[in-house]
Amino acid sequence: MSQADRDLFLQDAFTVGLISSFESRAKIGCLIWDETADGVDVEVDPAAVLPETVRLSIASLKIDRPCTVLERAGGRLHLVFLG
Repeated sequence: MSQADRDLFLQDAFTVGLISSFESRAKIGCLIWDETADGVDVEVDPAAVLPETVRLSIASLKIDRPCTVLERAGGRLHLVFLG
């Protein structure tokens, strides 16, 4: 595989987003692993403290939606879209 092919293949491997709390203006960066019709799998700092309901913003995917944290394993979260 040439370097150009490799760069094209890796270009869109992951997407970045922001998770924010409804109680605070603080935002936590996240790495989007997978997107489905009902939610996303993301990775955050394992020490990050998040409430059960958050707002997820992903500019490149044009997503800005409230979500609930369905499950968490360390820094990996499965967020389900609300409404």
